[in-house]
Amino acid sequence: MSKVFGIGWAKTGTTTLGSCFKLLGYNHQTQDLKLTLDLEKNDFSRIFASVDAHDTFEDWPWLLLYKEMDAQYPNSKFILTTREQTGWVKSYKNMLKTQGRASGHMNKIRTILYSLPFPNVTEEQLIERYDKHVSDVKEYFKDRPNDLLILNWKDGDGWKELCGFLGKDIPTEDFPHANKGDYKKEEPNYILKRIKGLFNR
Repeated sequence: MSKVFGIGWAKTGTTTLGSCFKLLGYNHQTQDLKLTLDLEKNDFSRIFASVDAHDTFEDWPWLLLYKEMDAQYPNSKFILTTREQTGWVKSYKNMLKTQGRASGHMNKIRTILYSLPFPNVTEEQLIERYDKHVSDVKEYFKDRPNDLLILNWKDGDGWKELCGFLGKDIPTEDFPHANKGDYKKEEPNYILKRIKGLFNR
């Protein structure tokens, strides 16, 4: 059976894509960060074992592996979720803020995945890395329009585009918008409001 790989960069609606895969009945595998160190060792045994056991994939490390997956699993399909730069980097930085200070182990994982020196990265470096990924994917599939679907949820893409590409009937369920960012921590009196809320319960 051919596989379907979501290869959009993190924070471009990859969780939403994963929710869609599940609603469409696929045996889905989402992010699996424990495989990151396998990438550094160039050991694909556990990665291929996971792919053999599932139908669809999104987020890390799958988005980096489209060339390897294309070679290993012929006739597979690939979906690139995209997002406007400003909104993407704002969402990514907000994720870092809400997660708090990363451990040394997590910074190592991000350094491997992004090829950037976490935690000391700039907004410009993040955008450049995001743009390079999108450009590289488009270049790789430029002569294979039937194998790559480019989606932008913010622009209104949804069930019609996704199901048309996958040859699936459109579900009766509403289109899912998963893992929306929480920007409340950017509000001036966020912590004070949280404390007051605890006492007013």
